[in-house]
Amino acid sequence: MPYRDTWASCRQCGRQFVFTVEEQRRLAGLGFELTPPDLCPDCLRAHEMTPGPHQGIVKWYDPEKGYGFIIQRSGSEIFFHRSGLAPGTPETIPDKTRVRYRIQPTGRGPQAVDVALEK
Repeated sequence: MPYRDTWASCRQCGRQFVFTVEEQRRLAGLGFELTPPDLCPDCLRAHEMTPGPHQGIVKWYDPEKGYGFIIQRSGSEIFFHRSGLAPGTPETIPDKTRVRYRIQPTGRGPQAVDVALEK
């Protein structure tokens, strides 16, 4: 797929921004869809801290340790624990698996909960 910088408009703040070639390549490398974002980078980071639901890609998960990290669309990572897996979700989740999750504040910061495999 040819990549090229494209203009996009934020649906929340109305600001125009560039969906860069570098961002497109990063998203494609992680397995995200290459649709132009409808939120600017600032609004996307703020949105990712709302309860959700959200979509992400498992960076890694260690079933023996019982925790791992999810990469959010903005590139930031969020922690998840096996206790945050949704019922019916297998305990072994391979790297780069697409998941849906909600965010819950904890004493140690935000954490992904209700983590389920993307259908």
